Amino acid sequence: MDSQRQAAGHSAGTLWFNPPGGEENRRRVLTRDRVVAEALAIVSAHGAAALSMRTLATRLGVVPAALYRHVRSKEQLYDLILDGVLAEVDCQADPALPWTGQVTALAHRLRTVLEDHPGIAALLQTRDPISPASLALAEAFLAPLRAAGLPGRQAALAFRLIYDYTLGFALSDPTSPGEQRTQDTATRAELHAFLRSLPADRFPALAAVGAYAWADDRDQRFTASLDTLIAGLRATLRPRTRDTPQPAQTGPARSARPDGRARTSPPLP
Repeated sequence: MDSQRQAAGHSAGTLWFNPPGGEENRRRVLTRDRVVAEALAIVSAHGAAALSMRTLATRLGVVPAALYRHVRSKEQLYDLILDGVLAEVDCQADPALPWTGQVTALAHRLRTVLEDHPGIAALLQTRDPISPASLALAEAFLAPLRAAGLPGRQAALAFRLIYDYTLGFALSDPTSPGEQRTQDTATRAELHAFLRSLPADRFPALAAVGAYAWADDRDQRFTASLDTLIAGLRATLRPRTRDTPQPAQTGPARSARPDGRARTSPPLP
């Protein structure tokens, strides 16, 4: 009898004070956020090609049909993943910075977020940038470029230039073999020695400066190249600034004398 009461008490405690476990619990807590988070984990670890609804369902402990209660298709899942990642980019501009500083800071933030999520930069190249976070990011880039004085099409091209450069840089994953080669001191030294040993008559430039092209300076490379792009955009603004109409004269009108000197004429009535 005592053993039966103890068993009954244990059963009641399990029922009322412990959450259900196993398959039933996993299905109960399935949400869109959890689906997207698990899909992002797959993409970050193995790339977008590894993501399938069957694989995702297995990791979540549900049947594939359960996923379609939260997402319509794998394509929509891709878009939700990308929107969630791009929402991590701080698009708030610092009004104390000039336009060059605002654009540079935003590009650095975008790069950081993309490199925090391997596989996302490659996936971004395959999708249309029309999600809320994508639109907010584009607006954050375009606003300072337009405020700088770049006309419509030129501002749009400048945005694409900086965005595509940042996206392309993030595609060169810091964990890729090429990056790992330059990060390892011994391997990098061997590579530099090989470059310096190249026949100077066939590869004069590589023998002279190749070591600089394969250096452990990922952050410096991104910053230097971005600064070069920004400097080019600034250069396109200078002629336009010189061509800006000057304020109308308020004093006597001036015209040239035959000897080339300025001649003052009385103001018109």
